[in-house]
Parts: sequence; structure tokens; C-alpha cells
Amino acid sequence: MACFSSAQLSKFSEKRITQETFDAAVRENIEDFDMEPEEALKSAVEEFMAQGVNLSNIIQTASGGDISQHPAAKAVQELEDSLAAGDAAGMAAAAAAVAAAADGARVSSDKSTEVLAVLHRAGAAGALARAAAACSGEPSALAGVLRAAAGLLGSASRDLQAGFLQADGIEAVQAALGAAADNAALAAAALQVAAASATKNENGKAACMAAGLGGSCLEALRQHADQPEALEAACAVLCALTTADDDTLPASRAFPNARQLAKEGAALQLVAALRSHERLPQETTIALANALRQVAANDEICQEVAGAGGVQLALQVMEAGLADAVLARALCSLLRQLVSSDGNKALLVEAGGLELLARLLTAHGGSPAVLEQALGLLTNLTLRNPEAAEKALDCGCLDSVLELMRVMLAAGPNGSGSSGNGKENRGTTAAQRQACMALRNIAVRSPDVRAALLDKGAEALLRQVKAAYPACADAGSAALRDLGLDNYNS
Repeated sequence: MACFSSAQLSKFSEKRITQETFDAAVRENIEDFDMEPEEALKSAVEEFMAQGVNLSNIIQTASGGDISQHPAAKAVQELEDSLAAGDAAGMAAAAAAVAAAADGARVSSDKSTEVLAVLHRAGAAGALARAAAACSGEPSALAGVLRAAAGLLGSASRDLQAGFLQADGIEAVQAALGAAADNAALAAAALQVAAASATKNENGKAACMAAGLGGSCLEALRQHADQPEALEAACAVLCALTTADDDTLPASRAFPNARQLAKEGAALQLVAALRSHERLPQETTIALANALRQVAANDEICQEVAGAGGVQLALQVMEAGLADAVLARALCSLLRQLVSSDGNKALLVEAGGLELLARLLTAHGGSPAVLEQALGLLTNLTLRNPEAAEKALDCGCLDSVLELMRVMLAAGPNGSGSSGNGKENRGTTAAQRQACMALRNIAVRSPDVRAALLDKGAEALLRQVKAAYPACADAGSAALRDLGLDNYNS
């Protein structure tokens, strides 16, 4: 039986109305209560919002929902006219105008809901899907249409995503990829559309997998290995297909998708692409690391990555870009996933991973986002692994962890010392929680390390963390318990 979270259930309980119902309420205010149009519109909006109605799908105008003169609707109509005339250049120009309307909506938050609702009602997504199919023989125009589609679908509107899927947009994207063997820019544009279609949308993920977009991503990684834009777009698709981010459904196909993609060679292809990191921009390397982390979704795939040298490679990339916080976070997250497989833990230790981790903790002591992933890596590495715990002590990694805990405590739960607003900083809390969990894993199977931790003041630190960060109380108590202390709950 499907199980929904409380957050999902709250979404389902939201009230919705149709455009016709809203327009009728505005007309009633004008005709029955003699209100001026703008006053009638404002009153209708306030009344529905007071009733808890979600108006995100409503075009809030006093003109009865007539969108014919709206700039966004006019742009869609120009696209439809170009489609009817078979004018590829005209389609590209009109598509750019549609994308500009969507971009303007994102910039102007007070108008975003209205513009996206107009674009949906005007059929913008479907028109772009049909234009992509119609421009198949015109690479330049097709690239423009695809870029516009990616921009439109990137607006996070499920209605627009649905319109694109219903108009066979994914099939048009796959056809474009088939024609883009020597055109990296066109391949990137097509893949960006696929990624936008599948992000936070299970129907989009399913359509992409059914159309073979996963295999097309791998082909793009091979064909365009020296083209950052195409590589990043392929990684974006792989991440979208393997991330469970659609909260409208109780379950996701993300994990089965990862297994299927791995069977098709995705993990090995990503490792191969990552080997070129010295010739690639930092952003591309980060995208490859993130995609590899997502695809390595189970023990078998993590072992496959390790067998191809992925653990050592990730450490090499991390060391080369140690000063870059975003890259360090991505590589820590990847390694954290890879060493969740017990068979990979020794590889990281033997390759000097703990020494490098100690340096990273020192280098990024002011970045909670990096620390959370780095300490999470240490937590996974030391789980059921006393050898790693002893090595962490010998190489100074534990000293770095304890010092970080002291520094974060001195800064306060809000991360700004005593002058903060009193609210607990989520990033710092997450980092402290991972530190507690790492100390617990390190202590539980290693009596000698346990004694050393107590000598270094771990007990007092853990008790302070419990007091300062309520969200860390359970992790702190577990660490104190496995340090051998009886009063761990106090």
C-alpha cells in the first residue's frame, strides 16, 4: 500500500479552483456589488486566499481571463503562426520570445505566477515540442527552439512539463540527439531540455527512460568528451533521472533508473570522463562527480566504480582542487557514497584518504556545507571499521574533528558567535551531528581510540554539543554511550 508523507498529504489537501470559477467571482463583484474592475479582482483574490485556495494556476486579471493581448500569449501565437507556415527561422525567433517571457517571470516574482499561467493556458510547452520536431532538418533553428524549451521547463511549472510531455516533446528531444553526432551545442541543448523535463517530475523521468535518453547521455559523454557544455548537460540528465525529487508521489523510480543506467555503463563512462578533469573547467568536474554519486546507488555499483579506480581518482581530483569549496563538497559527497560499501573503505585508507581528509577539514573549517559532507565521509568510512578509526587517530584526523567541534561551539548554534539571532544554523547543526556520529563509529569498536578520545576532551565537547544543538542530542548521547560513559543521557 502506498504511503505518503505528511508534507505530501498537506499538498494534496490544498484547495484548487478553475479559471472559470475565478473569473465568475470577479464578474459577480463587478455586476452585483458595483465594484471597479481592479477592486473586484483584489476582492476575489483575497476571498479565495482566505479560504485557503491555491491560486498558482489562475490568471489573475480583471479581463475575465482573456489572455489574447498578454505579451507571453502573443509570443506563443507567433510561434504557432511560424509552425503553420513551416518557417524554421521564425520558429526560433518566436521560441526565444517565449523563453524571454518565462525568464522575465522568474526575475519578477510578483508576476511569475501570472506569466507561467498564461504560458500554460496558451499552450507554450506543446508549441515548443512541435517546433522542435518541425525543425529537425535545421540545426541552428532547432538549437534555438531547444534552448527556449529548456528555459521554459526550467520554470518549475508542472503544468508546463506536462504540456511538453503530452506533445511528444521527449521524442523530439531524442530525435534531435540522433542528429547531433557532430554538434556538441545541439546535443547540449537537447539534453538540457530532457533534464528540465525530468527534474521533480516522475512522468518526465519515465518518458526519458522509455525514449532511451539514458543511453543518449552516455553517447554524448563519449562523443563530446572535450565539450564542457555537453558533458554538464548529460550529467544534469543523469542526476534528474536518479534523484527522488517528485514529492507528489509516494515512491520514485530513481533507484531502479540508477541500476538500469549502471547496467548500460553509466558509472564506468562517468569515471572515464572524470579522468580528464585536468582539461575540464571546475564546474564540469563537479557535474561529473555529482552524476557519479547519483548513479552509484547500491553496493554493486559502488564496487564497480572502485574496480575502475574511482576511489583513488576521486581523491586525486579532491587533492588537485582542495581549495575550492564547491569541488571539495562534491568529491566528499561522492566518496561518502562510495565508502558506504564496506569493500571500498580499505581502498580509501590505503590511498591516503584520511590524511587528505584532515587537510580538508582544516582548509574548510568555515564552510558548514563542506564539513557536513567531509564528516559524513568519515562517519561512513569508520562504520564497522576499527582499522580506519585507528588510522584516523594516528594521522591527526581526529584532532581536526575535535578542533572543528570546538570552533563551531565557539561560534554558537547560529554560526555567528553571541551576536546572532538565536536561530540554529542548519548547516552547522548538520556538521556537528555528523561529527557526533563519526566519534560514535570511531569509539564503538576501538578501545585504544576510545581512551584517546576521552583524554582529548571528547566527553566535554559532546555534552556541550548536546546542550547547544537540540537536533544533535540523540547522536551526542550515542557517542557518549559508546565512549563507555554510563550517564550518556544527562
